[in-house]
Amino acid sequence: MALRLYLWAAQRGGVVRLLRLTRPVTTLRAVFRTAVFLLKVFPMIPSRPVDWVTPAPVVERIRYPSSHGEVEGDLYRPSSRGPHPALLVCLGVVPFGVEHPQVPRLGGALARAGFAALLYWSPAMRNFRLDPVDAGDIALAYDSLLARPDVRGGRSGLLGTCVGGAFAVMAASDARIRDRVAFVLAYAPYASMWTFARDIASASRPVGGVREAWDVDPLTRKVYVHSVTDHLAPEESELLRAWALPADAERPPLESALDPAGLSPEARRILPLLGPLEAGDATAAMEQLPATLRDRLTALSPVGHLAGLRAPLVVLLHDRDDPVIPVAESHALRGALSGLPEVRYTEFTVFKHLDPTRGNPSPVALTREILRLARAVYPVFLRAITAGDGRP
Repeated sequence: MALRLYLWAAQRGGVVRLLRLTRPVTTLRAVFRTAVFLLKVFPMIPSRPVDWVTPAPVVERIRYPSSHGEVEGDLYRPSSRGPHPALLVCLGVVPFGVEHPQVPRLGGALARAGFAALLYWSPAMRNFRLDPVDAGDIALAYDSLLARPDVRGGRSGLLGTCVGGAFAVMAASDARIRDRVAFVLAYAPYASMWTFARDIASASRPVGGVREAWDVDPLTRKVYVHSVTDHLAPEESELLRAWALPADAERPPLESALDPAGLSPEARRILPLLGPLEAGDATAAMEQLPATLRDRLTALSPVGHLAGLRAPLVVLLHDRDDPVIPVAESHALRGALSGLPEVRYTEFTVFKHLDPTRGNPSPVALTREILRLARAVYPVFLRAITAGDGRP
């Protein structure tokens, strides 16, 4: 098709005429792929007609390298030969498990929209922990994905949701892949583990230049507690987790649950961060953590990796009242990314951490937000069609 258009333009002496013809076609293709994705990914939207005009996706069980050996993952791809733009999808901590129907729905929606999408599952995140090793493993998985003959490397990128969005940003800065990442799409990422941990420990978050009380989501607190106690001896780690995450809503007094004098010096430094603190006290307590844990907080912070980021397009999305990660984290990340060629940020008012129905929005409000989401992700689909190939 491209060759016929070129010959047609050459016969009439007009490259400009060719560009005028191809640009609307490219735009329509990107709009179509965006619409296909959104229609298929939201279960509440009737999408049967999409199945009539797009081929059913192919699901492959593939192996790719990691720091702890080869692992398996699901690759959702179009049924045609390709090459296709690829997407490494970092799903973060998924409380409903890998078998939830929304997982294949996401993979299938991306495949129908033209992507070869590999779903990355972190062993640490499955155990409600954050491990900086995952950023490197995501880069390894992406590098392996680009090596496939049916993948178009120069039009590929990473997508991450929740903490997976933060890890997608960190992975995209990895020297092994950073020059082959055409875009990064991150939904509700955090910018710094230092500020995120401060907000969790103090049960407060910044809003409009002041701090307000924050009812920390149970999943957020669980991942935080598991992560900061991860380096302790197993018995001590379980002891602190049992106290910080009791089965009932009311945590027992510290003295009735454990004896701080019987804890290791490292555990005693962590202990204050598991109880309620003022924001300033939480920051001071983090500064008193062992050096290894302070280094870990820095290693888990995307803002410390941005010097290596080369992606020509970064798209950040966040919900204004997100209950899991404060929206101020995306504000900070957007500011830190200001030196990149194109950074787009969209804030939603109805969604509640990726869930469009959690706040029971009216049909009009929900439609408005989905259209806003379409405008926000459209540049990714356009980039996947128009970016340079860049294959070795």
